[in-house]
Amino acid sequence: MVSLSKTEVAEKIKTWMNKTILITGFEPFDGDTLNPSSELLLWLNQFQFEFNLYTEVLPVSFHSSILKLDEAMKKHQPTHVLLTGYAKNRGELTIERIGINCIDARIPDNDGHRPKNQKIIPRGEDGLFSTLPLDNLLTFATEVGCPTKISSSAGEYVCNYILYYYLYHYRKVPGTFLHIPASRSHETFFQGIKSIIEKL
Repeated sequence: MVSLSKTEVAEKIKTWMNKTILITGFEPFDGDTLNPSSELLLWLNQFQFEFNLYTEVLPVSFHSSILKLDEAMKKHQPTHVLLTGYAKNRGELTIERIGINCIDARIPDNDGHRPKNQKIIPRGEDGLFSTLPLDNLLTFATEVGCPTKISSSAGEYVCNYILYYYLYHYRKVPGTFLHIPASRSHETFFQGIKSIIEKL
């Protein structure tokens, strides 16, 4: 058993007391009536956490999503950020390794915009890496029975757009993006995300 000094204990308590997590989801899109990522936020709000947890639903809009994210970052001043979205073609919770500086929308966003082959930040790097220890997040989720893997492609739609924008403007705040897969029941995936949140 590892014993901690009084200073180490004090630092851990200080970190715990100051821990503020912002987790975002998206509204429904592409004709769906529900989006599991916004359902996740409702599910999380039923719990009491020993730290500050704030949830925000973002519009599926290339323009409005970043405005809402900026507002949330300014309002909540988080110490950690988890962006979440829905990936219909996946079977596991996926932790995104990188955001790419490209929009190539397969379908219009909810405002009817469909940008093709455009940069998100004209002079930005081609790719930006997530700023959380992804292997740790993978462990946190899988140890509660959630099928999880690390992904190197967040797509080229609004999910990747918000990830890259976040990493470009807020990279000093540790964060990443989680894609929730299609499933008849998302309880297992929600439990995996809850485990990640609790152990950040």
